[in-house]
Amino acid sequence: MSCAATPTCPLRVGSLELPSPVLVAPMVGITDAPFRALCQEMGAGLVTTEMVAAEAVIRHIPAALRLLEFSPEVKPVAAQLVGCDPHAMAEAARICADRGAMVIDANLGCPVKKVVSRGSGATLARDVGATARVLEAMVKAVDVPVTVKMRLGWDAKSINAPELARALQDVGVAMVTVHGRTRAQGYSGRADWDAIACVKAAVAIPVIGSGDVGDPVEIRRDIDNGRVDGVVVARGMLGNYQFLRRAVHFVATGELLPEPTFEQRIAFARRHLEMLIEHYGEARALTIGRKYVAWTIKGCAGAARLRAMVQDLERRPQLEALWDLALEAGVGPQGWYVPVFTSGEG
Repeated sequence: MSCAATPTCPLRVGSLELPSPVLVAPMVGITDAPFRALCQEMGAGLVTTEMVAAEAVIRHIPAALRLLEFSPEVKPVAAQLVGCDPHAMAEAARICADRGAMVIDANLGCPVKKVVSRGSGATLARDVGATARVLEAMVKAVDVPVTVKMRLGWDAKSINAPELARALQDVGVAMVTVHGRTRAQGYSGRADWDAIACVKAAVAIPVIGSGDVGDPVEIRRDIDNGRVDGVVVARGMLGNYQFLRRAVHFVATGELLPEPTFEQRIAFARRHLEMLIEHYGEARALTIGRKYVAWTIKGCAGAARLRAMVQDLERRPQLEALWDLALEAGVGPQGWYVPVFTSGEG
């Protein structure tokens, strides 16, 4: 059996040893190159690209290939593919590995209609045999580890995650990440970590838990108790980048770092926007970065008038003025805002 990751028992994914069992989930519109660089800096054990369609990769669609641009300084890094055709997924996996991906992840959990209507994401995972054939083709196509991200099942009457995980282990998949909800649930209700633990008990490869990850103490408890081998962080770090660092540090040392101050949150978001500007150029970066600014300032006193300024962000001086106004305003009476993010998570 795989051992829970601790300072004396590192998390292994195939031949790859990850520096931490706290990983970052692939998120559409979020986990681009600058975001991945920040996550690595904060100690993430693995960062992953946004979900990329295999068919677009093998057709060399420029927008898809831009999502697969890897910096040699940011590693280990995975590429996440979505699709349902074994040949296309295998060929796309080869392209990703050739471009520098150290892990290839298959999305078997995306609940978005335009994905499931094409037989991909959570739809593919309904058919264990078909899914195993896709992943077997991918495993045979590349020398790097192949992993998957799945849900518990299609709905409460068709929970198949343990069976699916066993079938994928048999064809050579190196790790499974399980989001503790069904496709029918979407992102409603609470993730079922008891059900995730059942998947862990069913296989010998590492099982990573996903869903409502927001407490460093719970993360370490679940790993130490053997319920999972690691976790992926997603919404828990949006608007609060330092959560990832606190989780990584607590799992490794047992020391709980303090929550970042208001000024630290603003400073880190400010730095992220500068990285976006450097990567994309000012105009595109400020369009992409508006959501991060909105999440960061929503906890401010009088945030409504500040948020109204976000949609007009086009130039760096506007951004600097907005940050300064946020610092002057301070935190509002309701405390810090936790953003809701659902698009593109498996």
